[in-house]
Amino acid sequence: MPLPALARILILAASLAGGVGIALAQDSACGAIVEAALQSVEARCGNLERNELCVARPPVSLHYFAPAESTAIDENAGRAWAQALAQVEPGAMDAEAETWGLALLHLGANLPTTYAGPGLLAVVAGPAQLSNAIEPDSVMRIGEPLQTAAIDATPLYRNPGVIPEAIGALEADELLLVDAYDKTGAWLRAVTEGSVAWVESDKVARLQAMHSLPRIGLGETFPFQSLAIATEAKLPACQATEPFIALQSPPGLPISLTINGLDMLLDGMASFQQVHRSALSLTTHRGQARTLLGRTVRQGESALGILQLQADGAWEALDWSGALPASEAELARGERAQAALNALARANGWEEQRAFDYPPQTLHTVAAGESIYSVARLYDASVAEIILANLGETPLRLYAGTVLVVPNPGSGFAGAGDVPLDATLGD
Repeated sequence: MPLPALARILILAASLAGGVGIALAQDSACGAIVEAALQSVEARCGNLERNELCVARPPVSLHYFAPAESTAIDENAGRAWAQALAQVEPGAMDAEAETWGLALLHLGANLPTTYAGPGLLAVVAGPAQLSNAIEPDSVMRIGEPLQTAAIDATPLYRNPGVIPEAIGALEADELLLVDAYDKTGAWLRAVTEGSVAWVESDKVARLQAMHSLPRIGLGETFPFQSLAIATEAKLPACQATEPFIALQSPPGLPISLTINGLDMLLDGMASFQQVHRSALSLTTHRGQARTLLGRTVRQGESALGILQLQADGAWEALDWSGALPASEAELARGERAQAALNALARANGWEEQRAFDYPPQTLHTVAAGESIYSVARLYDASVAEIILANLGETPLRLYAGTVLVVPNPGSGFAGAGDVPLDATLGD
């Protein structure tokens, strides 16, 4: 006999409630495992030296360029030297064992020895593989700086180049420390008191020892400067323990990297996840990632790298797609990545960072195809506030090159809401 309608409804409701209960229990268990992993970062990863890896939460498999290099890890402390590592591979969540593989690296990149803050930081979580393409014998050595003096009063610049940005000045005969040339040899890197600036090399006194200074720029080789990223494409039932790799550059010091064969300049924090066998997702959570092919992925945006399997079994990115607003899941991944990075910061006395970093008000130059809606999504801001902030005597018209004031970026995306009738956008 068929069950009465009310009985069927009650059974269905009970079944749904049971499913919700199981899901909530899974989420709770996953959350506890992730929280334990973050606590392990603070407990196990303090005093993390440059070019050192910390196993915050096992299981983490470490593969070395040479078998003898495996002695470089202290199994009890969970540490290894980055330049000896060929690959880092944490394991997936095991609910029964309450484990989720998590490793962190503190990479010196091309930073001067006088720089006291954190270098390039990497988080490798879940079933992911971070491969190092820089073999130990090809690593560039940044030595102790040399002391010289300015010949005459001369500016200091943020970067070397044809149109550099001045950020300070030296007086005549003022002493400074230098530790490297740029690729052209026309500029010297000044690293006095740990700050980083550039000065024209013919503006300072020439020392005989300067011929031994390295030349840095695109193509310099430090551990993991050229790297390959892969994660398990099948996501776990619990999103909190999904695999990802996150990279964070030092504040105000962009780092050049080669990721799956493509050159990129990272200025902020970005996460990566292989969403398909042949597609790698890049989400920028703070700052921007810029490729040498002209792609820029700003904070709050994602792009896809199309991967091709090479003869040696490595996945190489052919190009990055155009940037689109990041999904809620991608933004949530950034919060988890930043939580791990901030746990490492607390353990080492470094400054913590926000997953997103917006000034109270910013200016945005409109690109072809953009709308008020897409700009609001990009800056996690209000459509209505952007419209009202940019009203003038004529209707607001969007063209490529239009400069928009974006008030309160990072305050939360909101639609048009109540906008005055005279705020109509022009064509």
